[in-house]
Amino acid sequence: MKTCWQILGIEATTEIDVIRQAYLALLPSFHPETDPQGFKQLREAYENALQETKSPATAVVEEDPDTPWVNSLREIFRDLLADKERRFQPQAWQEFIQQINKLSISQVEKARWWLCAIAMQTSPISYSCLKLLSDRLAWEQGSDNRDIDAEEVEDLLFEIRRGDLFDYSQLLHLPMAAQNQTIVLYEALESTFFVNTRYFMQLMAQHGPWIIPGDLRFHRRLLRWFSSLHLGVAELLPIAQTWQEAEPDNATPGYYHLAQRVFCGEGDSLLAELCGQWREHPSTQLDALLLRWCRQHRPDAFPLLVMAIEAREQVDINGEPLLYIPGSSVRTCMLWAEALHYGVLSPLSENFIARRLNYGAPTMGEEHSQHPNWPLYQVADCLACAEEPSEALLQGMVAKLDAPDICPLDAIIIRGLLVQAAAVVTPCEAVTADEAKATQPHTEESGGGFGLWLVIKIIFFIGVIGHLLSRFMP
Repeated sequence: MKTCWQILGIEATTEIDVIRQAYLALLPSFHPETDPQGFKQLREAYENALQETKSPATAVVEEDPDTPWVNSLREIFRDLLADKERRFQPQAWQEFIQQINKLSISQVEKARWWLCAIAMQTSPISYSCLKLLSDRLAWEQGSDNRDIDAEEVEDLLFEIRRGDLFDYSQLLHLPMAAQNQTIVLYEALESTFFVNTRYFMQLMAQHGPWIIPGDLRFHRRLLRWFSSLHLGVAELLPIAQTWQEAEPDNATPGYYHLAQRVFCGEGDSLLAELCGQWREHPSTQLDALLLRWCRQHRPDAFPLLVMAIEAREQVDINGEPLLYIPGSSVRTCMLWAEALHYGVLSPLSENFIARRLNYGAPTMGEEHSQHPNWPLYQVADCLACAEEPSEALLQGMVAKLDAPDICPLDAIIIRGLLVQAAAVVTPCEAVTADEAKATQPHTEESGGGFGLWLVIKIIFFIGVIGHLLSRFMP
């Protein structure tokens, strides 16, 4: 059947004048009385040509023979991603890749970035399964397709390298909406854990009942998340213990096990292990655990423990002790103020903190002398005032440290106070000796008793330091 342009005898055009001239030139040859059929055909061709000028037809282009195959592959891929049960199963993805293997090289190349674009628009998606497709289509080699954003491709490849948070196939028994909600929540928590702590905590607080998949690697991730928020979850204790038993030389699971026991409120049964871990692997994280336990179960010892821990932290880059007045660090003062705010301290502890934070407050009086920690607070008060504790107090502390039944927490406090006494008092004595040497004549008659007393004191402090070293060393 001829087209209107063939009947008019001209090329397809949108010029009305050209069409009209062609029509008028042919009109005498098709008279309506002698050739009514020809006239009718010419008239319809003319009207159709004029209609084409108003809405020109799309040029007919021969279809690429690969197009049907590519379109079919894309539909199969979309069906896989929408399938509730197959989308998280590696076997199903392997079967889809087998469909790709049946295509020609040109067909695969044309489908390569189309499939990548579909994957980028799909959420949630199993990145572990998607890695199978990425390896087959070599997405890692980069995109030379201008229709796809290279940065978006790189973001997708980063997620593929990281993999899934857990085995998503463990959610297949749930409705599809529950599957998606669970995965999206956990991916949001993971992405904000190191980047935006406040948003991470809001997500943890707002979400209702959790669906916990039975994935060991993911359970350890939960252990890290809840421990970072100082939240105790009893169900995480066996996970931490199993991890610790599996990796006894790894300090990380040991810390998480202790942390969950502290956050769950375990009492005296934890103290010896917690103190032992603190001595073997001292760190700010274990400082925080020990202080939290003490504040919960031994609040009266908390101010002293803060001061003892301060002694461990006041060292230079080479680990040598720094000269400072004990109890003067900002962190120590803030922890003391926080403890005072809780209102669970004894009058002795409150009086000690009030004196340290407000030098106008009265000193500790004899009315507190019956408190078990009275000698320790006396030594701590002297050190915080840059004064020398009496030898009787120091000797009493050393004797208590040697007791076989000493409480591990008391041992940490006493060691810390003795270290501070050795580090602070000894330099003061050295200054006193220099002043005495400068002001007194160098004769055998000039103050021999003072020099002997100084030597006795120095020997005493050397003995204290030696004792501490022997206790710290294995």
